[in-house]
Amino acid sequence: MAALEKRYPRESFTRKLTRICQKLDEASTRAIAHKDFFNKAVTSRVEITSLWAVGSYARGALMCGDLDLVLEYQLVEGPHPAPRTMTKTFFGAPPYVSYYFGKPESSTSGVAFPDAIVIWTEPGCDWRAAIDSIKPVHSAGRAARETDSIPLRPEQLYMEAERLQELAAQERKGLVDWEFVEFTSADLDPVPAEEVSDRDRKLLRIAPMMGKKSQALIPAIIRLMARYEPNGGWGSSDSYRVKFSCGATALHLGRPALPHNPFEELTIKQYALLPHISRKGPNGAWVIRRGPNHPDTKALANRHAYYLGSQGYPETVAYRDRSKIWSTEMLELFSTHEDAEEFAAMLDEERGPPNTVISRAEGLDLISLFALVDVVEIGEHQLAITRASAAYFERDKAKMDEIVAALPLAINPAPAPSA
Repeated sequence: MAALEKRYPRESFTRKLTRICQKLDEASTRAIAHKDFFNKAVTSRVEITSLWAVGSYARGALMCGDLDLVLEYQLVEGPHPAPRTMTKTFFGAPPYVSYYFGKPESSTSGVAFPDAIVIWTEPGCDWRAAIDSIKPVHSAGRAARETDSIPLRPEQLYMEAERLQELAAQERKGLVDWEFVEFTSADLDPVPAEEVSDRDRKLLRIAPMMGKKSQALIPAIIRLMARYEPNGGWGSSDSYRVKFSCGATALHLGRPALPHNPFEELTIKQYALLPHISRKGPNGAWVIRRGPNHPDTKALANRHAYYLGSQGYPETVAYRDRSKIWSTEMLELFSTHEDAEEFAAMLDEERGPPNTVISRAEGLDLISLFALVDVVEIGEHQLAITRASAAYFERDKAKMDEIVAALPLAINPAPAPSA
């Protein structure tokens, strides 16, 4: 993240810190109007007792990504306000200022700040001298953190510091893997109408119902999914405004978060977290997948299947039981190339000139196939992939170990695809 984050002269942050201290001198105790746990309007009183500067600014860096401050406070009266409501009431909303609560050695940042500089302690204290005591240091910069492998700023994500530390640890262990796809100005330019696929027209129809900041991401999303999900279709299950799926990719927009158990669903191969575009950045997509040491990766590593299709798209069939009022989408997978070839020959005989292509998927790429349908049929096994198909067939959803057991081992090299 440090390499992609924009940085600004420390003088701009000195001005912000000066204004924050002036506001504390004006009133270190304030009434805060907010909503309580039951969404009822209430007023609380909060007193800020101390303020420290931490991070690169406190170390004298000439260029800083933001102004990191630690605040100690006490609740004088009423229920606890949200931290953002509290700081906005006291200081407004100056950009590129991050507030943590507690003390430098233990705060909501989740990390200790040994280089913290106490700036303000009470009305009338000499905070100007405290600011002036921080001398510019040409060699000072951003301190390395264990979460530096995460390509987005914490402020761009709706995840607590502990969760980000957990993710960084999982990445180091190989349980998750990720990449960051940076968006250029060209990625955000409107996609020419003649280049918009039939698939993506569905997304464009949904776009007007989204917020303006989310709409600005649509061109980049279309280009991103053309690369990662050429065969996937658009879906929306949670909220059409900020959460979508395209094939086996789950996209979360705005101030996104990664679920705590992200890969429980067999139809999700990867997540794309896309914060709204900001001047500070980084601007792009954080694409998160199972890592090489994830149990699913290991379980599917030597498993494969053949499937039929045309023009690069798997061929599925709508399965309809007369006793049901809805149908399910089914994909048939084959254990051997010979089985697939035999079935393809039968289809081509019924439909005319041969145009059925036999393709092979292996490992985690199989999940991209699961995401296209409700049911997967492998030999004698009929596996419900979605909740809808589980209800349709009145059985439990298939688990990964069931699917792995039904898939053949990939021992021999695959024959060349045939038409």
